[in-house]
Amino acid sequence: MDYDTQLINLALDAGELMLASGAETFRVQDTMLRILNTTGREKVEALAMCTLLIVTLPREEKGPLSMTRGVKSRAVNFEKICAVNDMSRAFVSGDITLEEASARCREIYHAPNFKFSTRVLGYAVNGAGFAVMVGGGPLEGFISFFIGLLMGITLVHFGDKKVPFFFGPLMGGLVTGLAACSAHFLLPYTQLDKMIIGTMKALLPGLALSKAMRDLLEGNLISGNSKVVEVLLNAVSIAGGVAIALTIFHMS
Repeated sequence: MDYDTQLINLALDAGELMLASGAETFRVQDTMLRILNTTGREKVEALAMCTLLIVTLPREEKGPLSMTRGVKSRAVNFEKICAVNDMSRAFVSGDITLEEASARCREIYHAPNFKFSTRVLGYAVNGAGFAVMVGGGPLEGFISFFIGLLMGITLVHFGDKKVPFFFGPLMGGLVTGLAACSAHFLLPYTQLDKMIIGTMKALLPGLALSKAMRDLLEGNLISGNSKVVEVLLNAVSIAGGVAIALTIFHMS
């Protein structure tokens, strides 16, 4: 594999890692351009969209080299984004070689995520804290902790499966609604709305909405509008899951 092909693959690897980890479109494009511009050539192009990366490296003898790559997985992992950013800056400054940069990308890709128990516990603590913040009492916070555990197990389980991206929030809303309604049925003096709202805070796509607005303001209209649609689908899925649970208990 010649140097240009290795370089363009490095740019795509870095872009894929950042995009799959929740980086903004303009940040992904900037990283890929920074890597390709080490050649000193003009008219280098890098385009990032929600699920697609396109890069072009001009060559005088063989003609321009263009490659595309689809990005199917999406998550939020700022640790990987920072690691890729550090790698790209080290490569551009000449501190590491192309081979070392490619090896670092592989290490970042295979780096382990947080443990299953840690991720689930995060949802539980989130739910308990937000339930109290929105006006619930200690009892609502205590119950929301266990509701958050159930929701976290559901979300992490479906997040590791190849299911439509809106299915996880739908099931998370359904499980949360069923658990909160069950707790309210057993303890009628609890505040049902505080338990549902507090626990569901962790599911709200606020980060995705802020990234969509950032892309729109940066002029990345395709990515921005696509992310807005994704946010709306997530919100509808969450609301749909809770609505199904409330309907089940209302009918029973």
